[in-house]
Amino acid sequence: MKRIRILAATMVVAAAAFAMLAPVRHRVTVESNATNPVKHIRVESRSLLGLKRPGWKVVLSGAPGWQDQDGGFFLLVTDHPQDLTLTAWPGYRQSLMLARTMGLSPVALREEGDREAFRTWFVAILEQQLEAASPAWEPAQRDCAGLLRFAFREALAGHTTAWRERVAFTSGPPGQDPSPGFARPWRAGFPTPEGPQPFARSLYLRRLSCVSMGRDLQLARPGDLIFFARGGARSQPDHAMAFVRPDVDGASMLIYHTGPEGSGAIRQPGEIRRARLDDLLHHPDPDFRPLPENPAFLGLYRWRLLAGEPFEPSLPRS
Repeated sequence: MKRIRILAATMVVAAAAFAMLAPVRHRVTVESNATNPVKHIRVESRSLLGLKRPGWKVVLSGAPGWQDQDGGFFLLVTDHPQDLTLTAWPGYRQSLMLARTMGLSPVALREEGDREAFRTWFVAILEQQLEAASPAWEPAQRDCAGLLRFAFREALAGHTTAWRERVAFTSGPPGQDPSPGFARPWRAGFPTPEGPQPFARSLYLRRLSCVSMGRDLQLARPGDLIFFARGGARSQPDHAMAFVRPDVDGASMLIYHTGPEGSGAIRQPGEIRRARLDDLLHHPDPDFRPLPENPAFLGLYRWRLLAGEPFEPSLPRS
């Protein structure tokens, strides 16, 4: 009987403590910046004791977004207003209207000539790396995403004599330069939750800088990308490859960086490889076969500034 009384008293104390600590008030803050296409919705809860903590069981509906570790959400700015509903435990509900924000919202190239000029230079810079890695490409950035970032930035640069010396670009001009005034927002960096950055991991490149073209590789053009994501107990970063000029027989070709291999004293920097699409379809590692039935194959993607489509957000995959 004594144990029952002790247990009952413990339960009463626990219930009272929970009631004092449970959230009773919520505060929603929208953090945004005109130079960042990613907004942060932060939810803060307070208990009867006045203790602050991130919101409990926060759910956002009305627009794609992804949750951060502190109970808030990141979501992408679009070119139209967004009607959102945010709920939190217990019984909290709030409607939000996020106005259209232009700022750094990536826009497509308006001129087909500029699209083709960017595409041509992007591919040429990728192919140049097969001969020797550019001294302007930082060794610490030499992996699959780093290769894409480097070629992207340098395709937007003014391809002057000084540029050629800095990048060690020895081939002849592959075509005309893109117009100096186009794609200004992208010159500030790649969109990330922290704002435009010169560095963006492959996840953010795929979700924030590219648009999905599905899984039909017949739609691929030089400059388009394919992404892979290997999951399992130890999820690995996205792996990316870029389509370049077809082979002499017309076969689709891709270039990619293997990324660093090994660890510790035996860690190797990896290398750049050129591969036929037909060979990739029979890659010894089935995770790297760009086949519709392969769950690790995320599909074909196109840079947003080439896609000619509205900037539509999509959920990142962790």
